Amino acid sequence: MLINLWYVAEWSDAVKDKPVKVKLLGQNFVLFRDRQGKVSCLSDVCLHRGGSLSGGRTVRDCVACPYHGWQFNGDGKVEFIPSEGEDFQIPDRARVDAYPTEERYGMIWVFLGDAPEEERIPIPEFPEYDDTENWRALHDNWEWKAEAARVVENGIDIAHASFVHPMFGYEETAQENHIKKVEYHDYWARSWNEQYPPELTGGFLNWRKLIRSDRQPTETIPTWYMSGMVVRIQINLNAKMSLIMFDANTPVDEHNTRTFAVQLRSFVKHPLFDAGSRKRLQKIFREDQTILEAAAPNYLPETLANELSVKDDRFMSSFRRARRTLIEEKGYQIDSAKVKAVEGRKSYAIPSPFRRERSDLRWVMDAVPLVAPLTEKIKIVDQAELS
Repeated sequence: MLINLWYVAEWSDAVKDKPVKVKLLGQNFVLFRDRQGKVSCLSDVCLHRGGSLSGGRTVRDCVACPYHGWQFNGDGKVEFIPSEGEDFQIPDRARVDAYPTEERYGMIWVFLGDAPEEERIPIPEFPEYDDTENWRALHDNWEWKAEAARVVENGIDIAHASFVHPMFGYEETAQENHIKKVEYHDYWARSWNEQYPPELTGGFLNWRKLIRSDRQPTETIPTWYMSGMVVRIQINLNAKMSLIMFDANTPVDEHNTRTFAVQLRSFVKHPLFDAGSRKRLQKIFREDQTILEAAAPNYLPETLANELSVKDDRFMSSFRRARRTLIEEKGYQIDSAKVKAVEGRKSYAIPSPFRRERSDLRWVMDAVPLVAPLTEKIKIVDQAELS
């Protein structure tokens, strides 16, 4: 699991007048709104006696701990301690980590890490979401017993469609499906693919067969974004009809992922068609879930040496390379083994931007341990050899 990325914590309409508990990267957080409606995200551990802030209530622009009523503002700072009274001078270190938030595409995005703003990989653009005249949006959730990186790789793997998803391809046409072009960037990439799927079926009087004939060349454009662990897939069914699937895959912990899915369609935009679209979307998720949750290992192998890849895998390999850069060069990977070793006996916090600014505060909670980047490991080895 990686820090210093934007992740979707919850749907916007799920956070109203009460605190909401969410789990990301193996840690618990609380979301709450102030009187102006702005969402704040804090570490969900009260620094006083470990109470869960999400079990409390909102008081003015603060969340109040249910244990002793300590009130934390949106910056994580304690503003009031009931037992001490209004005149008590609250120490500056009486704070928990607070994280930047943005609301986009009906989702609450949270930046989990301490990287300066100029170094943050941006939230993916999704301009079609606000174009309600030309696109109809459908929202859904899915939960996987699989690592988020596995879920992302599955989403951008076009070759599997002919074997896992009958509505997207024939096994006998798998060799005919091909990548036409790939566009690479540091922390996202896109490919253009041509596929030859079966005709569409279903709908009243089987009207969907009019959209696409059998083995009609179909353009599929998958994109992965490291920020949000997002998979975007655009399927141009014909010259006038397209589908877009935008999935933000949030690591709940090392072995579980929650997908926040938005599907857009440029045709039959009446709400009456939503039920059928949701049914087909969930069918696709179930088909992928059967494969992913049985895959071994549950997480992506550390190196390509542990799997055999072919030319058709080059687009997925671009995601692995970018992920390895954040692990080996940036040192953004959480050391899950160290966290698990003290589970139930110690609480950690994902380091926040203010923690980086004020390292002098002697923070009550320790920052979550990270795996040393490869360059740091090399330094340690070199020093050991010299001593």
